[in-house]
Amino acid sequence: MDETSTVRAVAIDYKAVLRSPGRAHSGVADFLLWLDEHDISFVVLTTDSLDAEAALRAAGLPAPALHLCRDDIPGTPARGSGAWLLAVAERLKVRLNQIVLVGTSELDWRTGINAGVVHVLARWANHVRNAKGMITLSADEPADVGELLEHFLLDEPRWAFSHDDPSRSFKIRSLLPPNVRFPQAPGRTFELQDVFTRGRTINVGAQDARDILMLRLLSSAYLDGTLPHRSLFCVYPSSSPGQVSQQLAGFLTKAKVMVGSYYREDLLERTGQAPDTSLERWKRSRGEASTADISIGAQARTVRINPKYRGKLKGKTVIVFDDFTTEGKSIEWARILLTSANADQVIALTIGKYGASRHTAYQLRPGTTIDPYQVSYHLAATSFVTTPVTGATGPGPEDALKATMSHFIAAAQNAE
Repeated sequence: MDETSTVRAVAIDYKAVLRSPGRAHSGVADFLLWLDEHDISFVVLTTDSLDAEAALRAAGLPAPALHLCRDDIPGTPARGSGAWLLAVAERLKVRLNQIVLVGTSELDWRTGINAGVVHVLARWANHVRNAKGMITLSADEPADVGELLEHFLLDEPRWAFSHDDPSRSFKIRSLLPPNVRFPQAPGRTFELQDVFTRGRTINVGAQDARDILMLRLLSSAYLDGTLPHRSLFCVYPSSSPGQVSQQLAGFLTKAKVMVGSYYREDLLERTGQAPDTSLERWKRSRGEASTADISIGAQARTVRINPKYRGKLKGKTVIVFDDFTTEGKSIEWARILLTSANADQVIALTIGKYGASRHTAYQLRPGTTIDPYQVSYHLAATSFVTTPVTGATGPGPEDALKATMSHFIAAAQNAE
């Protein structure tokens, strides 16, 4: 088994390789050469049995590391079954999260979803007839797949902060320290707070900075193995009732299918106004006095699980997204709520981490009970037992992301 945490194989539908017998799609030959140079296995998938190696050779293309047709898959399932990619993983001795699927149809899309494998739609060979409800990463030409791999899926996951707590079925992953500045254009930079606290739309070349950062967060979790198949995504609610971070929600609405997960925007809900912790943190950093209650008690008295999910979380993995975390009051309250509702595992993913390695684990004091579907007005900070936690720390993928953004800036300039 390959022990690296990067993509090691790209499975490609036959129709995305050849436009007709003996003719390759434009750019495919260069892309396959790029895969070989990066030691990434090329896998070709066909429904019917055929001599794929001969067909590729006739088109001047290299032989695949593996060719699978329906007859090669245990049970001979139709395309759309995750068994196709399970067979790829078994044959190549790689994990499912080390595979990317490049497809041309809705059935290919479903194949990726049902295996928990990232799917990319090959628009250069798009055979989709009915794309209703189909949301996926896409590429206009083969080189775009290489760009996606190079900037998001070939770098080992690196986190500013990470902590695994098996005893509480809880994991935390934070991508970056909070004070990083990234290039926006020649002579111009931006910081994470511009995007996720101030809600600004920042364009980096032709790309949205929000999308670059969020895709890096999700791809790192995918490679890290902390983006389980069929999990539930939700966003920790903003300080005002009925609101979540639109920067997070806007991306997750589309990204939910990256590994066959489900986004539930209303899973956690704020029922009353709470202090804006980002604003209060900023005030205190400036030495301004504040009497606002930003304890976990304030979270408990204003955030609950939406009652419509009563009985629907048992055995589920729930991934809670938030923009920033400091000591972890919000994500710890989310964990308490979700595990009280019988969720099997809770994973917190945040863009930024204040306070370096500092995190506090919160547990309800013995004898204290809650109904996770009701606001816990009876709780205060003293209702919890706290334990300091030291997680693994690092710079995160700061340098790699700066290189990625510089790449997109240069690409936009060259296109002018």
